[in-house]
Amino acid sequence: MDSQPVTSEMERKPMPESGLTVAFQPIADIAASRVYAYEAIIRGRNGETAGQIYDSLEPEAKSNFDQRCAAGAIRWAMAAGLGSSGARLLIPVQAESIGAPAGHLEPILRVARQTGLIPERLIFGLEGYRQLPGRDLAEIIDVHRKAGPLTAFVGLGAGHAGLALCGRYLPDLVKLESELVSAIASSWSRRLVLEDLTPRIRQLGLKVVATGVDNEPVLQRLRSFGITLVQGEEIASPAVRTLPTPSLRRAAA
Repeated sequence: MDSQPVTSEMERKPMPESGLTVAFQPIADIAASRVYAYEAIIRGRNGETAGQIYDSLEPEAKSNFDQRCAAGAIRWAMAAGLGSSGARLLIPVQAESIGAPAGHLEPILRVARQTGLIPERLIFGLEGYRQLPGRDLAEIIDVHRKAGPLTAFVGLGAGHAGLALCGRYLPDLVKLESELVSAIASSWSRRLVLEDLTPRIRQLGLKVVATGVDNEPVLQRLRSFGITLVQGEEIASPAVRTLPTPSLRRAAA
């Protein structure tokens, strides 16, 4: 794949001109009272999610779309002060769009270098990773690891779907489904699922990120499970083109 035209398109058509916007939501480390990473959240003109936009595209446009979103996220994050924050940048990517991992990654890293962001501060969150053949998953993780970025599997849920793949291919992080996390304060069954799932992930040596942390009871439950990387409205809402300061006072208490 010739990646140079992708970079040129990134430079010709910045995100605001394409109708896309990017917001950032922190993932807080409540043990260290700091921001571990900011996740880039892409939206379309009418509020469409990146996944919805991706699904509407022709096949040949899908890889380019993810690359443009990643480039825009990097540029806006660095303009908003990511470089001096010490936090990483998590960029969601549709796993099936990656194709040749090295060719997909290089234009994104080129933009990162242009803005002064080192690859080690990037995290690529693979959405739809369960649909990829194992050899493709292994290659993506290997290419990322050698180049510097971390890899996260996104969407581990109540049925433990994807846990076997985590054990086989060992990404750096696992993001739990928000539907599982948000219910643990009110649902005994979901609480038991997460209580069982958390040590299994830790035994693999992977970091756990809990999304859907929308109230204090959920945050307290997560703390009791030893989960320290959290994201949700209780921590901070997404903010367009700025890096919001999370509420860590109660989390650190």
